[in-house]
Amino acid sequence: MISLPPICDRSAASALYPEIAESLGPAPLAIDAARVERIGQAMLQLLVSAARSEGGIAIHQPSAAFTAALALTRLDHVVMEGIAA
Repeated sequence: MISLPPICDRSAASALYPEIAESLGPAPLAIDAARVERIGQAMLQLLVSAARSEGGIAIHQPSAAFTAALALTRLDHVVMEGIAA
């Protein structure tokens, strides 16, 4: 499982990109979004790209800030399709 940091800015997206890219496959990639306090465009783009990959992603424990940002950008239907408990 890959854990997102509290501040998901361009720097965080750049740091997580190699791990996410390497971990994508036929099964959904588990992503823990419990600690997210703020999320920016670069991380949203990375998550959308991962969600549209072969196996997609499964978001675990999304924080209120995470779900609010997705709703605001209307990307919730793309990123949250693989939501997990």
